[in-house]
Amino acid sequence: MVKRPSYAGTCLGILLGIPLALTLVYALLWGIGAVLITSDPLRPAEALVLLSGGGKDRMEEVVRIYRQVGANVVLLTKAEGSRAENWNADELTSKGIPGEAIHITRGRASSTYEEARYTRETLEQLGVKSALVITDPYHTFRARLIFWSVYRGSGIEIRVRAVQGHWYRSTTWMFSRQGWETTLSELVKLAGFVIGIRGD
Repeated sequence: MVKRPSYAGTCLGILLGIPLALTLVYALLWGIGAVLITSDPLRPAEALVLLSGGGKDRMEEVVRIYRQVGANVVLLTKAEGSRAENWNADELTSKGIPGEAIHITRGRASSTYEEARYTRETLEQLGVKSALVITDPYHTFRARLIFWSVYRGSGIEIRVRAVQGHWYRSTTWMFSRQGWETTLSELVKLAGFVIGIRGD
């Protein structure tokens, strides 16, 4: 006769299994965030590239990096329907970055892919051979893939740097609605790029 597990034993097994399941789910979500954040070590580069969007965080990171390692060029991108780059240029100048170092891409970009194209065009015209792209942490992995693909054969070394002290962290993004919305949006855009969609 097969002995059936007791009710108490079944409940105990379930109670012990819940923490394990939660730990596995957290590890999976942490891993997703860790994959999205791929920040390169801070080293000098000829140009700092400030992608549009992201509010003040990206701009303040550019200022911090400029003060730490310097750069010959600080390149701003322009987003469609926005005049933020003018405000950024003025703000950067007020924070000690020389006006002659600040450049703005020619075209207005509607996607990260277009930003990469316009920045390549400008940096090639300026004769720059190394650039550090500054963006939000969750955007770094996709930005790196896009910039590497666009800059292939250019002779320009591209590195990507995540904004430091940002709200988005691999260990905590899953505890907020903003974190979920941001992560899911980024995963969808990343999947789109992988299958050949270049719209964002």
